[in-house]
Amino acid sequence: MTQRCPVRKLVPAEREDGPALERIERNGETTWVIRSFELARQLLRQPDSTRQAGFGADQIFQPSKGMRPPILYLEGEQHRLQRRASARFFAPAVVEGYRPMMEELADRLVGRLRADKPLDLSTLSMPMAVQVAARVIGLTNSSMAGMSRRLGAFFDGDPLATGRSPAALFRAAQVGTRTVRFYYLDVKPAIRARRRVRRDDLISQLIDLGFTDLELLTECVTYAAAGMATTRELIMLAAWHLLDDTALLAHYRAADVQARRSLLEELLRVEPVVGYLRRRTGRPVTLDGPDGPVTIEARTAIDVRLRQVNADPDIVGDDATTICPGRTLPRSVPPVVMSFGDGHHRCPGGPLAIMETEIFLSRLFTRDLVADGPPRVRWNRVSQGYDLDRFMIRLA
Repeated sequence: MTQRCPVRKLVPAEREDGPALERIERNGETTWVIRSFELARQLLRQPDSTRQAGFGADQIFQPSKGMRPPILYLEGEQHRLQRRASARFFAPAVVEGYRPMMEELADRLVGRLRADKPLDLSTLSMPMAVQVAARVIGLTNSSMAGMSRRLGAFFDGDPLATGRSPAALFRAAQVGTRTVRFYYLDVKPAIRARRRVRRDDLISQLIDLGFTDLELLTECVTYAAAGMATTRELIMLAAWHLLDDTALLAHYRAADVQARRSLLEELLRVEPVVGYLRRRTGRPVTLDGPDGPVTIEARTAIDVRLRQVNADPDIVGDDATTICPGRTLPRSVPPVVMSFGDGHHRCPGGPLAIMETEIFLSRLFTRDLVADGPPRVRWNRVSQGYDLDRFMIRLA
């Protein structure tokens, strides 16, 4: 079964193969590229030597004086304090407590499927991702259906659009308009309710820490992107693989919960939703390269290519490009390898994303489904992963 499974549906147009550590000169700027697990771990576990440079860090977030950056861009002691404070929202017992809500919602969403009218799986699965993340964040004082539509439109935009061309200005205006709508219709009502009565969620915690409304908005957008858009992409890519391979789908349907999670983790290893992790050195960093120590100068960009890191044969074996649930890995290496990152910026919501994906797909595949062709595939400029939509499915 595993040997018949494709490695990836598509690969980016730009070159992906190359040495474990490579220096590239492009447009007058030096970028180091890492393609090995051990080198990636060395880099990502030096929190005081590097800072976040991915997810549009230099383009999307331009803070005003005195404004706190969102947690995705925080570094140092401020980042450590905020991560420790938010960790309780992703504790195993707390995550398990979301199960009844997820199961009820998944049943309701899957119940919309019909034989005579295909539905876009990206639209069908978005409320699942939105409602789970909204519960953690505290965005529970507006219409979930409305917020799903607003965030779906928000993430369809291009937040990295730059330039003075009419097209770039139009895209920038769209992003701005969608941000304003998200704030006034979803974020502001939640803030207002929690300023009156605190709840056990992220917004309440940040209000206690003295966050302004604008700072709360940036955190909500950050957590929405991290917890909603990426989980929807995981659901989409897993469903695409399963519907394309009858043996893989039969394996999933026959498996227990743990085995289904194992398969999803392996799919995510092969198909990381986030393709690159980017860092910029704050001071010289020395890595143990394959030919000896290499010192990377301060203020230098480094790209960690997760598709290659996750397929490092020294870590995952010679069959690194096949889908093999439950494969034997070194004790310190998680099943997804680095699909949830590593070090101080590792994604805390990984187990939550796997859990809700397993629940949704398990409900989905109790039905006999037909896909009317593959989804539309685009490459996301922010995450360097897939943007999947127009995946039309219906009951057989």
